[in-house]
Amino acid sequence: MRIYLSRVLAALVPALICVSGSARAQVSQFLKPVNLTSQSFTSSSYYADDSGGDPLTASPANQSTGSCESCTSCQKSCECIGNWRDNTQVWIGADAYKSIGDTFIPSGSGTSFMNSAGVVAGFNTGFRLGQSRVRGQIGASYGVYDLKGRDTASPSSSEQQTFVTFGFSKRSDILNGDRISWGLVYDQFFGHQWGLFANEVYLSQVRGIAGYALNECNEIGVWGTFHANNDASVVNVGPIRASNQANVYWRHNYEFGGSTMAYVGGVDRADIGNWLVGVLAQAPLNDSLSIYSNTTFAFPGSKTGNVGSNELEWNLGLGLMYSFGGKAVSPSVSGQQGLPLLPVANNGSMLITN
Repeated sequence: MRIYLSRVLAALVPALICVSGSARAQVSQFLKPVNLTSQSFTSSSYYADDSGGDPLTASPANQSTGSCESCTSCQKSCECIGNWRDNTQVWIGADAYKSIGDTFIPSGSGTSFMNSAGVVAGFNTGFRLGQSRVRGQIGASYGVYDLKGRDTASPSSSEQQTFVTFGFSKRSDILNGDRISWGLVYDQFFGHQWGLFANEVYLSQVRGIAGYALNECNEIGVWGTFHANNDASVVNVGPIRASNQANVYWRHNYEFGGSTMAYVGGVDRADIGNWLVGVLAQAPLNDSLSIYSNTTFAFPGSKTGNVGSNELEWNLGLGLMYSFGGKAVSPSVSGQQGLPLLPVANNGSMLITN
């Protein structure tokens, strides 16, 4: 039943985003522009660095020369980079997933129904690296799953997960003519009582992204992962590692300041998966608070039946995110300058294979 519930939630997320967008559009005439500091800076003219010094005036040649008709809010927002606190986000939400840890090898007739659900919380922050537009980022999350235990090994113990992500990235700045964004991070996963057999797991991977902003509303690009280690201590499923992914994506920014990133791709031929799809979404409720969601489905190359249903992997997360710098509203597809470009890893961006 949890699988069917996940599908219902997955269908509900776009509806929540639409409702949030409609509500914001109706009241937008009464809202004041986003103001992240005590002093207002127009996004096409001024930037302030992390030290809080004087704003730097952009040359006329670098100022925005046009806009997308559906993104009128891009013209109205004010932003500056701010310090690390201004670029810190925290979140709490519900998370459900199915991984290879939920599978018997050889495949059992009942394990295709196995999955894990729980609660997760975390943070992600961006910080400057000298005077460069390249910025560092670091974040982590902690989740507790199967709060009533499992009906297999260690039935009374909950599964615990910790993800840690750190690296560096550069956002595009489409309002000032910079269309390129990129990032490179290192992800670490620590699993306690993980899977049907309550294993202790440590895995890591390298994750990268590169994008090109077509206009203020749309960006296209690629992102992928490459495993960094194997864990041979896992009982039943043998040595495991993070899947090697290669994806293409389309990011869209909406008039109310929300955004979606839809992607499709494939995994290494040695992995249990074949191809995958996913969507990341964020819808602001006000300048500081937003709804977030992440959905991933990885389809196996095995035939339909016990083997194929056991190897299916998916992840669904939904919750609330708070921005300490009031940067929940995205003024363009480039997002708020200073925020981390890449999210903290999760069970969708780090798929596990044997």
